[in-house]
Amino acid sequence: MDAPLSVLLRDGTHAGATNRLALKVEQLSISLQKTPIQIPIPRSTPQLLDLGITRPSITLSGIVDNKGGDLTNNDSGFQDMEKMTISGQTYYVPYKNFLEYKLVTWVTSSSTDIQLEIGDATTPDGDGHTGGGIYKVAVQQLQFSQTPATEDRWIYSIQFVAKIREGISF
Repeated sequence: MDAPLSVLLRDGTHAGATNRLALKVEQLSISLQKTPIQIPIPRSTPQLLDLGITRPSITLSGIVDNKGGDLTNNDSGFQDMEKMTISGQTYYVPYKNFLEYKLVTWVTSSSTDIQLEIGDATTPDGDGHTGGGIYKVAVQQLQFSQTPATEDRWIYSIQFVAKIREGISF
């Protein structure tokens, strides 16, 4: 692999996760919904009440292959998957059925965070740059579709609900 993939999905922290996936993402969007309340007042302008509630969601889409990209890989639980080392940890490029299984069975709980790392999370903020970030997420919806003449791969779309990006303080 020429350059490491920059969207990482895992069941825990970078060092503490047991499943680390590197995704082939073609499009990613982060949406932040605010929920202010508009209070109507008869014959007057309405009052606005902003309780400071923000609800992030993240949608990503890309391509995932039918089978793993490295048929010589015999790593337990990750057979046939292409792998890469990122900051001392091994990440795997999943194939369709493996990704689907993980997304359906992973459950966010008080003891397990599903984390989505986008870009370089070591520089989330700063003067004149955006950097990356780590989001704690839960899978809300996923879709796999196939088009004619590309039966060897799938187009996927995953929608996550998320917590505010790590590093933002209130």
